[in-house]
Amino acid sequence: MSKNDRHIREISRGFYMIDLPMPFRLGHVNVFLYLREKRGILFDTGLNVHGVMPQLERALATLDLTIESIDDIFLTHFHADHCGIAGLIKKRSGATIHMSEKGKRHIERMGKATLMVETMTNFLSRHGFPSKTLDSIMRLFSHFRNVTAPFEVDEILEAGEVRSIGGRTFEVISTPGHANGHDCFYFADEGILLSGDHVLPHITPNLGPDLFDPDYRPLDSFLGSLDRVRDLPVTIVCPAHGAPFTDLTARVDEIKDHHRERKALVLESVRTGAKTTYEISLDVFVDDLSEFDKFLALNETYVHIIELIEEGKIGEEEEEGHVVYVAR
Repeated sequence: MSKNDRHIREISRGFYMIDLPMPFRLGHVNVFLYLREKRGILFDTGLNVHGVMPQLERALATLDLTIESIDDIFLTHFHADHCGIAGLIKKRSGATIHMSEKGKRHIERMGKATLMVETMTNFLSRHGFPSKTLDSIMRLFSHFRNVTAPFEVDEILEAGEVRSIGGRTFEVISTPGHANGHDCFYFADEGILLSGDHVLPHITPNLGPDLFDPDYRPLDSFLGSLDRVRDLPVTIVCPAHGAPFTDLTARVDEIKDHHRERKALVLESVRTGAKTTYEISLDVFVDDLSEFDKFLALNETYVHIIELIEEGKIGEEEEEGHVVYVAR
């Protein structure tokens, strides 16, 4: 097999970035491989869809590795594009899967499909999501469940712990926001930050509520997590989507400015009259969104609403079976 593969590149000695395909707008997800003595350690894995495993196998072959050479899998969070084939890799290699406790809990909830569907349907309906669009979203949600092969977490990652693998050491940095159990992995000696979906170079990660944790404040958690990594002395940030970049501090500040502006737009919408979350999202986002993007827009709008309620700037009322928000 050819030793050349444009989908893999070395970012540091023995440390590689592999891009894998996604059938969504982003088009790809980056996973990372640490090579030690002809054995591999993966950070995230890609989706369980056609073409992903063969592309990973071709990339590994350039290093004389196979799927069976993978000893460990460290997962940033439980979203399908990050852990979709973790179970398949583990089945072939016996790899140990490492993940946060909250990520593990999310896996357990995903196993209760009926409860997940009912909870999400109730939330979206109460917040004004159109019933016709809701049906499409729930069908898509069922599809998403199929692009993650079942797996169990073998070892829990603790916030702040330091792991040593071969000649490398990295810190587990808890960065909830995009997902309640999101972690970044920081290799201090080399200044490498594997940022997952926490800090991306050109887009802001979508935020949404944890419907099983009513006390969770996604935006507040996300902004705190950004501060946690902002001033790390990094040489390179390796994100899950997009190319690696260097100026972490500037990018964090851009993202925080974006959410400051977005929260102001939500407040401006509410000040024009009582509205559901869905109606507010139509004011804040462009009106030609796809059905799935409308779902994401509602989620993102809601996390800003949570903070405006905490600040006492808007209030919540019931109106004909829906929750509406009014200015205070």
